[in-house]
Amino acid sequence: MSLSDIFTGLLPGTDAEPESPDAPRGAHVDGPTTVVYECRNCGTTVDPKTSRCPHCDHDEIVEYPID
Repeated sequence: MSLSDIFTGLLPGTDAEPESPDAPRGAHVDGPTTVVYECRNCGTTVDPKTSRCPHCDHDEIVEYPID
C-alpha cells in the first residue's frame, strides 16, 4: 500500500479500496449500500419505519446511505 492510498483513505468522500478498471472513478464495486436511520435531533439510531424518536420524541428521522 502506497502513502497515497493511505492518505486517500483518510479524506472524506474518497475510496481507500481499489477501483475496478471498468467502473467510473469513485464508484463502489462491492455489494449493496447499507442505510442507517437516525433522529436528526439527538442522533439516536432507529428502525426504518420509525416516525418519532423513542428517545427525544422528535419527528425528523433521516436516512444515511453507507457504502
